[in-house]
Amino acid sequence: MNIPQKLINSIKQSYKSVRVANIHPTGILATRALVFIMLVPILLVVTQYVMSFISGYVSDEANKLINVGINIIDHIFIPSVLTAIVGFLGLWVDQNNNGIPDRLEEEDKR
Repeated sequence: MNIPQKLINSIKQSYKSVRVANIHPTGILATRALVFIMLVPILLVVTQYVMSFISGYVSDEANKLINVGINIIDHIFIPSVLTAIVGFLGLWVDQNNNGIPDRLEEEDKR
C-alpha cells in the first residue's frame, strides 16, 4: 500500500473514531480553527512590536517581521476574503445531523 492511500485511510479512520465518540465535527470547530489561524499573525505582530518598544531598538529582522505581518493582516481582513470565509463556513452547518449541510438541502425559491 502506498503512502497517500495510507494517509487517506488514517484520515478516514480518525473521522470514524470521532463520530463514534459522539463528537460531531461541525462548522463550529472549523470556525474556531479559522479564527485561531487569523489571530496568529495579529498576535505575532503585536508581540514583536511590544518587544521592540521595550528594548528601545528595532532590528532589521524585527522590522521585516512587523512589515510582513502587517501585510498578511491587511490581506486576510479585506471584505472579499471575509465574505468568502463566512460563505464557506455556512456550508458546514448541519443542524439535523444527517451528513448533508443545511444550505445544500434547501430547495430553489424560483
